[in-house]
Amino acid sequence: MDNAVLQIRISKQLKKQFMIVSENLGFTASTLIKLFLAHVVQSRKIPFEIEEIPNAKFAKELDQIEKEEKSGDMHNYIKFANMDEAIVYMKEYVKKSTRRRTAKKPISTKTLRRSSIRPKASVQEIATI
Repeated sequence: MDNAVLQIRISKQLKKQFMIVSENLGFTASTLIKLFLAHVVQSRKIPFEIEEIPNAKFAKELDQIEKEEKSGDMHNYIKFANMDEAIVYMKEYVKKSTRRRTAKKPISTKTLRRSSIRPKASVQEIATI
């Protein structure tokens, strides 16, 4: 079996604490890390819960949504009959917003000179794309 090296950066304090715990459990730190990696690969799960802690802006928005939901004031939101309907809506929304952002504008020769792109087409052909 070919071996590979995996390097991670951790604080000195965390390393020291992990080394102590590893020794107390009767393992080397390397062995415990290998066991963890093998478990994650085999089960395709992390063997512990990770709790998401929302940032302040997200928490404020979430509180606002919950208040509006409780009061019945949901005029700012779109209701969907099912998840498929929501996905179709989202795909259309993304398609529309992408079209707006990528509107084709004529490219000037100044822009071409400044850029590192060397087009195979003429400036006029590019402008009509």
